[in-house]
Amino acid sequence: MTTPIPLPGVRVLQGSYYEIGRQLGSTMRGLQVPEADDEALAFGRACEAVVAEIHPPMLEKVEGMIERGGLPRRDFIAFFYARHFSPRMGCTNLAVLPHRTADGSLIVGVNYDWYYYAREWREIRKVRPQGALPSLRVTHHWAGSPDGINDAGLGVFLSVLPREEPLGPGLGWHLVTDIMLDKCHNVEEACELVTSAPHLGAFNYLITDAGGRAVVAQALPGKVTIREPEGGFILATNHLPGREVPEEELSPQDRRRLRRSLQRYARTSELLESLEQPLDEATIKSLLSDHEAPICRGNHDPVEGDTSFDNVFGTIWSLIARPANRSLQVAWGHPCRSDYVRHGLA
Repeated sequence: MTTPIPLPGVRVLQGSYYEIGRQLGSTMRGLQVPEADDEALAFGRACEAVVAEIHPPMLEKVEGMIERGGLPRRDFIAFFYARHFSPRMGCTNLAVLPHRTADGSLIVGVNYDWYYYAREWREIRKVRPQGALPSLRVTHHWAGSPDGINDAGLGVFLSVLPREEPLGPGLGWHLVTDIMLDKCHNVEEACELVTSAPHLGAFNYLITDAGGRAVVAQALPGKVTIREPEGGFILATNHLPGREVPEEELSPQDRRRLRRSLQRYARTSELLESLEQPLDEATIKSLLSDHEAPICRGNHDPVEGDTSFDNVFGTIWSLIARPANRSLQVAWGHPCRSDYVRHGLA
């Protein structure tokens, strides 16, 4: 018999960056940190220097994590600042512009896809750093948050692109989203940050604001491209529209990943074009529950011992963001089976 997974909670992190780091570190004891050789440490230090230039308080947060978590300093510096890996590709993110919505306000819809084993680590974080913008974040990660919105109404929502090797020191995704939520007030400021910073990996960042703007920053280690909405909405899955790599150049595994991303992108676009106008939250929630591509992904009743991909990987949360209201509605698990619960910054 499978043990039920408890519903995620809400954690408040507040105070100085160092104090917030200590609060995070209190739950990081025992974290398995790979041993860093001299080369890895040097690269980690170089990435740390990039962070120090862009947002110095983040270094205080890391110090708090190390000290309270009892983490090996040398190894954690390399791991936190410089780790890069080849993640599984998932997530369907969209934003509908105000002129296409029933109440004239931007609506963001997200299905976050990841391994089911990470469900026990999901949580809402209300982060209130001294000297920075308060924010509301959704995560399953010990340090970073893939999705969030801040007190200025700036929102950022993550989806991964095919792996590319770093070209030099830069920011990992968890630092991009955290720094953006801490200091950016609108799409323009966030685009300035994401285009001026070097990146370790390849990710799509759907960026929205309270003024009704939405873009996708397509961030690669060598280049960042800002993609604007078309037809009143903008989408991001796990490829670069119009820049798809020919299938014959891909491995069988990467070919399957590209097809999945293209299917979700095409189905989401089709639904947004065909659904009754103007669009409202209920319509977006229905879209996020669609199983044709599928947008709502994975085996909804995982079979214990079955290691096939769809049995271990799928949608672990869905959300609706309203930047103008500084709020998120979060459904834990598959949105076709879960209720959305509203969370605000207060």
